[in-house]
Amino acid sequence: MNHQLSANEKQTWILFQEKIKEKVSPQQFTTWFVNLRLIKFNTKEVYINVPNSFCMEWLENNYMEVISTALSEVTNTNYKIRFVVDSKGFQEHTLSIQRGSHPSDEKNPGYINKNYSFDNFLVGPCNRLAHAAALAVAESPGTAYNPLFIHGPVGLGKTHLLQAIFLQLQQRSGGRNALYLPCESFVNHYISTIKTGDWDSFRNKYRQIDVLLIDDVHFLANSQSTREEFFHTFNALYTCQKQIVLSSDCPPEEIPTIEERLVSRFRWGLITRIDPPGFETSVAIIQRKTSLLNMEISYDVARYLAEHATSSIREIEGALTNISRYAAINENKIDLNFVKQVIRGFIKQKNYIGIEEIFNTVTKHFGVQLSQLHSKRKFKSITLPRQVAMYLARKLTNLSLEEIGGYMGGRDHTTVMHADEKIRKLRKQDQNISATLRKLETVLTKKQK
Repeated sequence: MNHQLSANEKQTWILFQEKIKEKVSPQQFTTWFVNLRLIKFNTKEVYINVPNSFCMEWLENNYMEVISTALSEVTNTNYKIRFVVDSKGFQEHTLSIQRGSHPSDEKNPGYINKNYSFDNFLVGPCNRLAHAAALAVAESPGTAYNPLFIHGPVGLGKTHLLQAIFLQLQQRSGGRNALYLPCESFVNHYISTIKTGDWDSFRNKYRQIDVLLIDDVHFLANSQSTREEFFHTFNALYTCQKQIVLSSDCPPEEIPTIEERLVSRFRWGLITRIDPPGFETSVAIIQRKTSLLNMEISYDVARYLAEHATSSIREIEGALTNISRYAAINENKIDLNFVKQVIRGFIKQKNYIGIEEIFNTVTKHFGVQLSQLHSKRKFKSITLPRQVAMYLARKLTNLSLEEIGGYMGGRDHTTVMHADEKIRKLRKQDQNISATLRKLETVLTKKQK
């Protein structure tokens, strides 16, 4: 099926890939979608090239609804999906872990991003401890922070840090004794080994290494038998003083269905959280990313992006990529009006929660009056709920810092920034505050649904 793609087909495929990225995790995208290629569209069907039959079968069984929905949202048409296996064109991209190969056979697996180095990781208050711990592990694996467990919301740099450790170890030793993989790949390998019965090969792969880095370990919640195997793998590596690094969207005790024995082992080392970037860190990230993209933007543009695209670093990257792409296509100057038009369509749409709802929830929980939140009084009984309200408004609404300050009795945007940073720090230091914030966010999210 040799078919020259039209400009419209190419653009549609780019938008489709962006839409898929919104619907799946980075590891899922890299494992199952990065090597897909568009063959052609016709009136009712779309033909997509997949690297091998294993990939085709997995997509058909697990991701058809995601693919169909993404394609429909981009094209406003319900296409029938046709996969075509290419036995030659994409063999070099096939993930060797699906073949059960030994880590020494894959110095740079297909899901390693060479740009995810420590040099390219921007450090701020939101991630300083996680970065320092990851660097210590890379410099002295097996002796510092074992295991290292990094958790936090999606898109904040957990994968970046795990791959940075792998890349630094690879530079020092050729990467032969370190293995990085998404947890989904570990589960898939376990499932395929049930079929083949080659357990010696499976266990040798994961237990005869010096450093094991597994991304999105909360994926283990879906399979009890896989958790059992991972438990024994963990014990084997830890007993031999081999380094284990794990990442998750939530702390160990919040992973659904996970056994206490695994939670206790995750606590043997260091558990550290990455939070969403604050305003200054977001501006610095934007400046770094625009420099890498050879983009020139004003401070006003950087500030606008920092206020409107900061739920995750990945969201910032996606917004900047689209701004760069559309500026090149349309030969536009990247000014504030142009940026507003572009990101309105490409920043992931959220069900933003109204600030009035936040005020009502916070005042009810803390037993204070709305007028007290807006007042200038600085009693601790009022200051804490006021700062919590600003923190939640910063996190859950699309309002700018100035707008939030206006709702909070005409306060300056720097006051909102201070409250946001203050509550972030308290969340790390005080378990009661952390539990309170989780409860408030859960209440607000449920109300929105």
